[in-house]
Amino acid sequence: MLLPPALALIVVTTAVPVDLRAPVGWDGSIELFDIVVNLVLYAPLGLALRGWSWRRLLVAAALLSTVIELSQVWNSGRHPSPGDVVANAGGALLAMAFARRRWRDNPAAGTVLTVGKRLVAAALVALAALVAAGNLPTHPSQLEGWDPGYPLLLGNEATGDRPWRGTIEFLALASARLSPTGAHHGAGTENLLPAAVVANGGPAQPLPAGLARSLATAAQAQNALTVVARVVPATIDQRGPARIVSFSSDTQHRNFDLGQEGRRLVFRVRTPVSGGNGSRQQVETTPMLRAGKPATIVATYDGRVARVYVDGRLCGRRNFAAAASAGPVLLDEELPAVCAVLGALLALIARAFAGSGRRSALAAAVVTALVALALPRAMPGLAAALAAMPWAVVGALIGAAAVVIASSRGTPTNNAASA
Repeated sequence: MLLPPALALIVVTTAVPVDLRAPVGWDGSIELFDIVVNLVLYAPLGLALRGWSWRRLLVAAALLSTVIELSQVWNSGRHPSPGDVVANAGGALLAMAFARRRWRDNPAAGTVLTVGKRLVAAALVALAALVAAGNLPTHPSQLEGWDPGYPLLLGNEATGDRPWRGTIEFLALASARLSPTGAHHGAGTENLLPAAVVANGGPAQPLPAGLARSLATAAQAQNALTVVARVVPATIDQRGPARIVSFSSDTQHRNFDLGQEGRRLVFRVRTPVSGGNGSRQQVETTPMLRAGKPATIVATYDGRVARVYVDGRLCGRRNFAAAASAGPVLLDEELPAVCAVLGALLALIARAFAGSGRRSALAAAVVTALVALALPRAMPGLAAALAAMPWAVVGALIGAAAVVIASSRGTPTNNAASA
């Protein structure tokens, strides 16, 4: 039965959360690449359910896709779109039509996952390749290389060419990742400003040099940073980014900065993977700033992921740990899918060598689950990514369970010997 793998594929690639954010509206834009991906994504569902009527399949695929798209409203890195629902349902229907034509004389063909020698050999090769890729060297993403001699500035760069206009009503800097909710309400933070700072596009206003030195030392030691600022932009026509707070010597050398680019915020942090300017990996939020409207900003970095919250809501993130690996996209948004593939490969191999009895099959399933949970943490690339998204390892269990269920009606050992 191919339904479990088909559902597992859809869930691990679209429904497992990357990070929770403020809800966003549906995206009406349509891109050719997304259409193709969405058609292919639901094709296995159409193959698995080709015995249904086309109306029933259409309703099921559209309903499943709609539920997942609704969940993506809160899922950082995902973009809910009505076009995705149409493409998903279309992919299922096209696959059903193809399967009915291809296997017209044998309706049951392809409905059971048969674990034969060729499939097991392919699984072994794929598993070896995945393990090799997971052991490729990674770049460090921790806070290091900071210069404590850089000035800590408000409203501009030391060079005077990144002016920001507005009011900074509150500013706190901490060498820890503070809770965005607590920091938003002032918990664990101390205002560094004796009075509100009004920036009018003039020279930068420096904070004490001792504060800058102690922050640089503590942030690197703790491998964490939180910037809390309550600001009122004077205008949204500010570029550069215009510096709200900058720990830098000029426009090319910094420890961190928080700036405004139109209605967006930009947060840059110096790490080995983001570079001495912090611009190779920077967080850019969704548009949310408004002229004259106060905004409480909490920008955090925990040694792996940088996040920016505005008024308590996640509005931007960047996974430095994933960017430091050989597969930045695969080890961030698609990390659950990578873990699912790993779990599925392990399950295929285990099913091939397990006995035909229920006890041996159950034992193989248990061992597969344990190995699927442990193996990703033994590979440096996957381990670094999972440290930032530990819940993604559930994908390994989903992939393994899907294969075990799909092959339960076959005869694992006998088929492996006769294929």
